[in-house]
Amino acid sequence: MRRDAAGRARLSGRATIPGERYMGRLLGRLGLSQGRGLKALDAGCGDGLVSAWLAAHGWNVRAEDREAHPAWPGLAKAARGRLAFARRDAGEKGGGAFDLVLTKDMLHHADDPSAALLALKSRVKPGGRLAVVECNRLNPIFYVHLTLMEGHQHFTRSRLLGLLAGAGLDKVRLELIEARVWPLGGPFWQNVFDRLQDLAEALPPWRPFICYHAATWTRPKEKGA
Repeated sequence: MRRDAAGRARLSGRATIPGERYMGRLLGRLGLSQGRGLKALDAGCGDGLVSAWLAAHGWNVRAEDREAHPAWPGLAKAARGRLAFARRDAGEKGGGAFDLVLTKDMLHHADDPSAALLALKSRVKPGGRLAVVECNRLNPIFYVHLTLMEGHQHFTRSRLLGLLAGAGLDKVRLELIEARVWPLGGPFWQNVFDRLQDLAEALPPWRPFICYHAATWTRPKEKGA
């Protein structure tokens, strides 16, 4: 799997703006705000900020990417044993050891998205969850900024659903989530932006253009377990 240099630099920029509110809205909606000591894998972790958010919310996190990022050592140290980074390609299969396997904004960078999904699926333990979060190609701001200007080939809803079905991920729950990083960090403005995002999600004409597709799948528990 690969992540282009422009995308990695853009992701790293979240460290300087209020990303906590953004990740809380996006990942909290998926029920990830209380890890309770469970094991999580962040596949294609990039700069590691999502991994650090998970660790800060109670998960024991292994974060992997094909390329190391200079932010990793500091984030791992700050997490005090809850976060470990490693270089690994997301397409490598492994044993199902994780309660949560999360990939955010990685799948569209994969040389073979279908193979990547199969590999990630193999790392989910029985009863565990796979969460795939991807930008919506139809979002007009993301399309101009990320697709036209930076070359990110995001998926449409139908394309993502097709990839998930092709990997044998049945009974997937797909949510549409409006979430952005807003540069004004005060509580008043963050609350205003949250309300605007709530309004966008509630407007039927805007739903095809909402920022993120967030798909979750639960591996069935083994019989007799």
